Amino acid sequence: MKEFKGSISVKVSKGMKVRINPIEIEGKLNFGKQFVVDGDPNVICGTECVPLNNLDGSRFSANYDLSMLQVTDTDT
Repeated sequence: MKEFKGSISVKVSKGMKVRINPIEIEGKLNFGKQFVVDGDPNVICGTECVPLNNLDGSRFSANYDLSMLQVTDTDT
């Protein structure tokens, strides 16, 4: 099997697991944590956002900037 280098685009949907990009300040603060997307993407002031929950189901953010997230698991 060959190693893959690069990036891909996925359509983010409810139930996907994500993490905050570790190069972001909040990514460093939440290093190692995963979150669950809790709804479809929506646009706020021109920024595409998604609601995020902690893995235990509690709310992390009502709307989080999608460009700051990395999808870690697409199983929904």
